[in-house]
Amino acid sequence: MAISINTNLAANQAMASLHANQNELDQALSRLASGSKVDQVTEDAEVQRLSAIIKRFKSAKANIANAMSFTQAQQGYLKGVADALERMGELAMIANDETKTTDDRAAYNEEYKQLYSFIEETLTKSFNGRELYNDESLKVSAGAAAADAATLNGINLQHGYAAGTVWPPITTDDDGNEVSVQEVNENLFAFYEVLRKERDVDGNETGNPETDISTLAKARTILTKIENALLAVSRYRATVGAHQSSLEGHVHQIDVAIDNYDASRGRIQDVDVAEESTRLAKYNILVQSSTAILAQANQIPQNVLRLLN
Repeated sequence: MAISINTNLAANQAMASLHANQNELDQALSRLASGSKVDQVTEDAEVQRLSAIIKRFKSAKANIANAMSFTQAQQGYLKGVADALERMGELAMIANDETKTTDDRAAYNEEYKQLYSFIEETLTKSFNGRELYNDESLKVSAGAAAADAATLNGINLQHGYAAGTVWPPITTDDDGNEVSVQEVNENLFAFYEVLRKERDVDGNETGNPETDISTLAKARTILTKIENALLAVSRYRATVGAHQSSLEGHVHQIDVAIDNYDASRGRIQDVDVAEESTRLAKYNILVQSSTAILAQANQIPQNVLRLLN
């Protein structure tokens, strides 16, 4: 190899090795300091994409928690309605006794009417501005995609009436035609019969039930209707319970998805401390040795002076 002043090939090679080793050392130090091994734009974009998916899953989980609270409100109020109907049936059975006097039945009837008013008031309850029993189905986010949704089927305890009528309550059949509730659900129709409002001669509501237990005949009439009404409420409580089970299942699925997406993000982002510590030790030694070799290589041009002397 020629000896020259202008070109020191050995020093250049040593300097290149030093720069490369220093870069590796700096990278190892940076990764250990931050805990992240992401240092390329493509990797950073992938981590950000996975983080966005995880955040959407967590938001969906919060939405499901709100939906669960909605169903718990439905369930709680329905239990109150069932308890009230149960007591109304008990009062009707007590009044269905020929040994009872008119005054006895009047006393029982007062409690009966209070329970009737309680049920009527309960049917108008809402949760966060959304009515609980107006037959409106709700779709709840159940995943990271817009199409991922859980459906809560509506519970209809507020049926309307045909134009110009106040009885019977109507609903729609599978073809969208208006039909009497009695034609599609006899138990629910019995529920409405128990809650049917009394009207005066002018058609105005009196605030009392159409059928109470003030007489022996009325008490006997209402007993079977209350029994069927309880069956209707029990069916809706079962529907709400099914919604809750479904929501719990969606929460489990979201938890599994979050765990796996988090693991995928971690494989891209998180530093293996043991591996990176080994790299740190390796390149720390190489930087020191490269520095020493560069210092030696820089002495090579001094040989020219010896030749000239």
